[in-house]
Amino acid sequence: MPRLDPASSALDIPLSRSELATLGWLPRVLLALAGGLLMGLPWFDQAMYWTAWFGSVPLLFALQGVRWSSALLLGSLTGVAYFSIASYWIIQFLINLRDFSWPIAALLSSVFWCFAGFSIGLSCALFRWLSTRLPTWDLLSFPLCMVVMMSVYPLLFGAYYAEPQAQFLMALQGVSLFGVQALDMLILMTGVLVFQFIIGQGRGQRFGQLLALAVLAAWFIYGLISLHHWDDLMGGWDVRRVGLVQPDDAVTLAVPEPPAGFSREYPPEMAAVERLAQAGAELVIWPEARYKGYFDNYSVRLSYAEKLRASGVSLILHDAERAWEGSQKLHFNALAYLDGDGEQRGVYRKMRLMPFGEYLPTFFHLPGIGWLTRTFFGEFLTPLEPGQRHEIFNVNGMRIVPKICYETAFPAFIANSIGQDAAGKVLLFVSQDNWFGETTQPFQHSAMSVVRGVENRVPMIHLINNGPSVVAAPNGRIIAETDAFTPAELLAAIPHSVSAGGSFYSRYPWLLSAALYVGLALLVLMALGRRQVPRR
Repeated sequence: MPRLDPASSALDIPLSRSELATLGWLPRVLLALAGGLLMGLPWFDQAMYWTAWFGSVPLLFALQGVRWSSALLLGSLTGVAYFSIASYWIIQFLINLRDFSWPIAALLSSVFWCFAGFSIGLSCALFRWLSTRLPTWDLLSFPLCMVVMMSVYPLLFGAYYAEPQAQFLMALQGVSLFGVQALDMLILMTGVLVFQFIIGQGRGQRFGQLLALAVLAAWFIYGLISLHHWDDLMGGWDVRRVGLVQPDDAVTLAVPEPPAGFSREYPPEMAAVERLAQAGAELVIWPEARYKGYFDNYSVRLSYAEKLRASGVSLILHDAERAWEGSQKLHFNALAYLDGDGEQRGVYRKMRLMPFGEYLPTFFHLPGIGWLTRTFFGEFLTPLEPGQRHEIFNVNGMRIVPKICYETAFPAFIANSIGQDAAGKVLLFVSQDNWFGETTQPFQHSAMSVVRGVENRVPMIHLINNGPSVVAAPNGRIIAETDAFTPAELLAAIPHSVSAGGSFYSRYPWLLSAALYVGLALLVLMALGRRQVPRR
């Protein structure tokens, strides 16, 4: 098989396997970048969710007939394009954090994009190695390599190709069976199907293609039936009225003073509680925010209790908690639940802490390393202790499962919080996303939470300090939402049943991941026993 021909035209893209093998580097690079663009577009604009289903096609053209080492490079280019679109907001985060100039922030962001993009490079290298030995298994080996590699690669948080599919409700329903990784697999498998149909199917691949089409058909038929089933089911549920306060606080590392006319004992959010209580709310929620003084100051706790008794409404609020355990003073990122009499009925301490923001990974404590992180993150780095258990806030029959910010990025962790005993549960996420400016990051964050709600078949509330705050039904339909980047108060009417909730995935979140690892291991073992076929 001839090697890559650098002189091949960048515009003349052949479609036969033999001609694709001679494709030059320039068209391959352009195809790899195009693949990253199409795969990443839904993160930038969720209305473009459909591009993800075909996004891997240009990448597969680029990979056709190359060695694994070339696939590593081409896949990495796709990854850099993908992550630079999906997380372009890192630039604004660094500007807000340390007042970097735009060029410096962009340069630092590119380091992360290159590191993250390498995960797709490794996926493509492994895929090409498998493909040269198991050429009829591409429909399975490509999505397996992409999904498994992304799950084991050391990123700061879970990264799933399907999470910006929150608007594609018919496709989303199946995640309640096997989680978001199953939808990842289907999206990537669709790309392989389209690629094979374009270049012409081989006789040995026809059975696999028919099987893949059957799986896709079953997934979407289930999605259509399930979507309408849940719509009908929720028609008979009770309606619970929950108030959300979205203050849109300004970004600051300092502890802000209360605005004029307010105090620690009576912040603007408490005035919002009173208005929402008069409008009919039975519960009001505040987002993740800067210091309130609730845990530290008796006067604040007393004042909150008096205001809640007067209004008769329950409150869930976020604050920094400091507690003594033995002789050690520990710091926690916490949510407190106060009932309608102002009594504290529960506290949730964040369990999944954010690297570099809430703790420093062990490696960065080594001599000569820690100072570098502190230089970049400074006061933003506030070492915290992780909470040790999931909590349930029982609010008049609503069993609210509280989570804070970054925790929504971990599907299995969230599924474990719902677990076997899911009846009546409601997922609650609160976050402070002002650090990312007026970008798509908070829209991405809320989309992740919608997927978590469908995975576990429970109502979901995600209250974001700067919006958009979202309330979603167990099938992913948006019940209520606020505008982004503006203060808002929202009274949401949430369908709720004390007996409904939970899914196959919430009971067995480990099942598909284990199957994917075993499946990829078996393919590798099969490949080790096969000779390499000529590159194609």
